[in-house]
Amino acid sequence: MTNTVDYIIVGAGSAGCVLANHLSSDARNQVLLIEAGRDTGALSLKMPAAVLSNLTSTTHNWAFQGEPEPGLDGRVIQHDRGKTIGGSSSINGMLFVRGAREDFDGWAALGNSGWGFDDLLPAFRSIENSAIESAGLRGHDGPMSVSRLRTTHPLGEVFLKAASEHGLPLNHDYNGATQEGVSPPQVTQRNGWRCSSARAFLAPARSRRNLTVLTGVDVEQLLFAQGESRCVGVKARTRSFRLLSGGEVILSAGALGSPKILMHSGIGDLAALSALSIRTRLHRPSVGANLQEHPNSVVCAHVNVRTYNMDATPLRMLRNAIYWAVTGRGPASSPYPHAVAFLRSSPNEPRPDLQMLFGPFAFSFDERGILPYAGPAVSIVVNACRPRGRGQLTLRDANPASPVRISHQLLADEDDLNRQIAGCKIARQLLQAKAFAPFIRGEYLPGPETLDDDAWRNHIRRTSFLGYHPVGTCRMGIDNDAVVDPRLKVRDVVGLRVADASIMPLIVSANTNAATMMIAEKASA
Repeated sequence: MTNTVDYIIVGAGSAGCVLANHLSSDARNQVLLIEAGRDTGALSLKMPAAVLSNLTSTTHNWAFQGEPEPGLDGRVIQHDRGKTIGGSSSINGMLFVRGAREDFDGWAALGNSGWGFDDLLPAFRSIENSAIESAGLRGHDGPMSVSRLRTTHPLGEVFLKAASEHGLPLNHDYNGATQEGVSPPQVTQRNGWRCSSARAFLAPARSRRNLTVLTGVDVEQLLFAQGESRCVGVKARTRSFRLLSGGEVILSAGALGSPKILMHSGIGDLAALSALSIRTRLHRPSVGANLQEHPNSVVCAHVNVRTYNMDATPLRMLRNAIYWAVTGRGPASSPYPHAVAFLRSSPNEPRPDLQMLFGPFAFSFDERGILPYAGPAVSIVVNACRPRGRGQLTLRDANPASPVRISHQLLADEDDLNRQIAGCKIARQLLQAKAFAPFIRGEYLPGPETLDDDAWRNHIRRTSFLGYHPVGTCRMGIDNDAVVDPRLKVRDVVGLRVADASIMPLIVSANTNAATMMIAEKASA
């Protein structure tokens, strides 16, 4: 590679791979993509059913440990983030959910011109290749393959019927005109194989002579021109990389990585950075603040038919893996959810405030946390779409190799907790619907003895977990506290942008991967 480049992209995750593809499509641009994880090409990153193995391993997972969470009975929660090319899109649950129109219109209403839903629809359409038709709202020739499941469990259809009995409308496309209703899932898969951002966007560009991809390189700080607020490159642990005149550094290290690099570069709360003896550069206390995440709670029941957690034996896993490798079908092609619902916790809600995922796979719980269940069972995962709780990410010390402190304050807000209680009660009602009557043998988590709100509250605090959707720590806005402006430029710095989930001022009402790729698509323009 050349010693200097036009663009340095830090992080080859969901956003970074999109940026690398587009910026290197102009042969005049010299582009450097830097990733701290490794590019292993492991089969577990391609097989959809390997989601749990990727989350329990640290080979491709940063597995950050958070601070004790007061809203979760003081439990320490693991933060799973992708540690490889493709980032979290290489280990996530593969759901492709844009979010609701109102989410993005809400960003625009905060003064972020160009970020309303109608402004962003072309970017959403251009990233996806979907066979789903929805009145001109979907993309059909983009790099990211979005498909239905190739193998479905029969209880997925039963859940759709149960939701319909409960009054939820069937929705052909929750990425279409409206999010509300119950639907089969849409997943980032191609022919039954995971389609990560690396496979969709980076792989077609890897052969370009003007694109250099470096893995296993941990960027620690930004470099600045002497006495100026102009970013001129980045410093990794063993070497530095510099920009050509007029070039830009783009941080795409995610909601946990991008603010960390900014703070170690002296951009953050000056008092906190000075206390750690970090040379300060720009007072921006909102760096690392505004951390948002979806709380996940679960209701599980025994059933009298075979479910996918019963395939977690060595022989069956091998058989399923071989069948999947040959056909792209079978249990190994399946992520967790086989149905998705967006609904209101009460009739008074102006729009859906809950998301539910139904899976032919269930969980047990002990001191280690949520674990696969041994027998035939199903589960419904409930999350509040737009939680009010706000957390914070801070530095532990001045050493860039030290992990950050992550405090989500998950479910510390009473309103968030009440929505989870309402959602879990509805989940129980769905499992008790007429459609499920021939199959359900009894609820076991939390169990039929959980009746009043205090009992539900104890269950939810004891067992809830993260949606793995951290956003907001480099908030976009037009106010003096915003980290980036609507063009994603770091305010009061030249030659530096942030383009990843950290710029979201408000979390979207769904899984965040699709919106993160959209942000990078817009940033590329």
